[in-house]
Amino acid sequence: MTYQDAAEKLKMYGQEHVLKYFDELSENEKSELLEQIELTDFSVIEQGKSGMAAQKGTISPLASLELDEINENKARYTELGIKGIKEGKVAAVLLAGGMGTRLGSDDPKGMYNIGKTKDVYIFQRLIENLMDIVELVQTDIYMFVMTSDKNHGKTVNFFKEHNYFGYKEEYIKFFMQEMAPATDYDGKVYLESKCRISNSPNGNGGWFSSMK
Repeated sequence: MTYQDAAEKLKMYGQEHVLKYFDELSENEKSELLEQIELTDFSVIEQGKSGMAAQKGTISPLASLELDEINENKARYTELGIKGIKEGKVAAVLLAGGMGTRLGSDDPKGMYNIGKTKDVYIFQRLIENLMDIVELVQTDIYMFVMTSDKNHGKTVNFFKEHNYFGYKEEYIKFFMQEMAPATDYDGKVYLESKCRISNSPNGNGGWFSSMK
């Protein structure tokens, strides 16, 4: 993306201030900022200001099953689930974009060691749970792992270092969560520095568009 292209895109969304310090940047910093502008979806800001997100429809309670009904139909539900897996209509998605800050860790949350007498990691237990289903059904299941720009490298390397906890590598797919620009109350994008837009993960609700 050229400077002119970036300026036109920012003008379209009223975010021209993002290029305020452009002439003060090094060539590498200029390239990084232009790339970030190109990849940032500023339309989400417009949706928030116009209330578009709230106009998609009405929210009403979903029908639910009670435990007795589930137990009575357990065989049928199990059969339907196995059929869906065997037909390749079922996959697992792990939302792993967060860090373990509240657990006292600077690593991705899934890297947290929950073992008492031996090392056992959150990622490991989730993989082992899925492997139980794979062994039951005798069919491989894809697992999509959503990371963020803050933990993608660490997460991918952790899986590699632990040999994917025994899961078939080709059935684990990593993808990064889309980021949305952070703004003030007037909808103006914040700058983390002179060469970087302040972005935040687009939330768990954005996992599908990120995966797509």
